Amino acid sequence: MGERKKSAYYNDLLAWAEFTNVTLSPEARNLRKTDAEPPLRVALALKEQAQDDDFRRFHHHAYRARWCEGRDMARPEVLAEVITESGLPADDVLERANSSEIQQRLDSATEDAISRGVFGVPTLFVGDRMFWGNDRFELVRYYLENNRD
Repeated sequence: MGERKKSAYYNDLLAWAEFTNVTLSPEARNLRKTDAEPPLRVALALKEQAQDDDFRRFHHHAYRARWCEGRDMARPEVLAEVITESGLPADDVLERANSSEIQQRLDSATEDAISRGVFGVPTLFVGDRMFWGNDRFELVRYYLENNRD
């Protein structure tokens, strides 16, 4: 990505943060190439437990840690802290998240996403139609309201 595009992208990110009343840490920008897999495994493990409150609490704390506080959740000690801050038992959650079953499920979900054409987040599907980017949410709403096949 060229420098002008990077600058425009970052300005958009700041504008979205202001628009949604979210604090954005300048350090968050430096984490864009860190490994997202460890927190994804935790999220998948929590989601599969059918404990939506656990998943939601972790999601909230993980978002704040990554974007508002600029913490690198690829680091095991940081991820454990965030799980604990979510009110969850870090050792138990990490044991499940690091299981071969969760790794296989994440690999499978990733392959499924790639085969459907996903290249970034957020990506939403309505049937086979793909929408990428948080600025597409209104298009998704429109599509859902006007295409009821």
